[in-house]
Amino acid sequence: MKTIRMTDRWLSTVKVGAGREEFADAIVRGLRLRVTPRSKKWSVFTRISGKQSRVPLGDYPVVPLAAARDRADEVLSTDTIGEFQRKLQRYSSTKSPTMLSLCEDYTDQMQAKGQSSHKEYRRALCESPSSFCVFLQERLGREGLVADVNTAIVADWLRSIYERAPSHSRHCRAYLHAVFEWAIKAEYDYTSPQGRKSYGVTSNPVSSTPGGAKSKPRQRVLTSDELKLVWSHISEVSEPKVAKAIRTVISMGGLRISEIVGIQSSWCENGWLTLPETKNGREHSLPFTKLASIELEAELNSANETAQTYFFPNRSRKDEAMPITTTGRAVSRIIKHLEMEPFQLRDIRRTMKTHLLDKEYVEEREIDIWHNHGQKSDVARKHYSWAEYRSLKQRVADQIDRFLDDFIT
Repeated sequence: MKTIRMTDRWLSTVKVGAGREEFADAIVRGLRLRVTPRSKKWSVFTRISGKQSRVPLGDYPVVPLAAARDRADEVLSTDTIGEFQRKLQRYSSTKSPTMLSLCEDYTDQMQAKGQSSHKEYRRALCESPSSFCVFLQERLGREGLVADVNTAIVADWLRSIYERAPSHSRHCRAYLHAVFEWAIKAEYDYTSPQGRKSYGVTSNPVSSTPGGAKSKPRQRVLTSDELKLVWSHISEVSEPKVAKAIRTVISMGGLRISEIVGIQSSWCENGWLTLPETKNGREHSLPFTKLASIELEAELNSANETAQTYFFPNRSRKDEAMPITTTGRAVSRIIKHLEMEPFQLRDIRRTMKTHLLDKEYVEEREIDIWHNHGQKSDVARKHYSWAEYRSLKQRVADQIDRFLDDFIT
């Protein structure tokens, strides 16, 4: 976050191309301006009863710089909870809150609680070109307010998502439903001493829409020829880093895409990758296959030279990992490009295990250890496993290279 000596001229020109950025005022301590492609919102951070709180102060230019500083000073001079609640209500009830502010407030509190899914919520509701806030703004021809949202608008948005990605529409509905449930409960949260902003929500407009049938996972195993086609042509339909991430899933024997895109340079040492926490909650160490080392050599050198955290960073926010949805879109494009039977990246895991077992490159116990399946987690076993499995994992890495060398290189 940058600290700026804010001026009216700067406020009228500051913009962000994507996502959002927050600026701190150099004159008034705690005054913030959050800028997105669609809005500029004032807020002030203060501490009341030992807890830090963000107080919304209105939108720029409706609230100019001088007024925002006056409001911030007034909030910062508050000594009692009663005064704080009155000022919070005063600044938050001047008009119906925007839908964007509601969604951002909700995802902010998710992030504060350490919920990693706040990124998926933010993309689906605020940031993506197909997000609900963008849809609402295009529908109304102006920034949408919470009061503008009804069941018909929600259904139209979900229909537009369903036509492109039926299974994703279920998630989008759940995200939006959770936001409105939170808005209803927030106003009456008696456990919060500082109170909450009132969003004017008394009923959930998402509740009347159907949840949809839960999708069943496909049991897809790609043939060797299909695997070769994906490897050879993925760079034709996606950016270089996206293609490299997908090829790394293959060259590492079917590791989860979430594990691959989240690789940090600090996790790599002496040709080994150590995942601090995996799906089963345990640390997992693996040697890089020779093919993966070749794929990731440039990323490792770049990370060391530029102090880059992630091998596969988010294109617009370098301090975050590449979204899994980015690789999912690349898979959709390669399916269309090659006219293949549909598959998902999770199917690579099943594919690699099936081929390695069928062609007798490895035993089932060995590939289960590689994929971190079915291992005991007691302390004694953990230390014994490191000594026992180090050579076993290296053998599996060599066999993965051998299998892929037969038809990819």
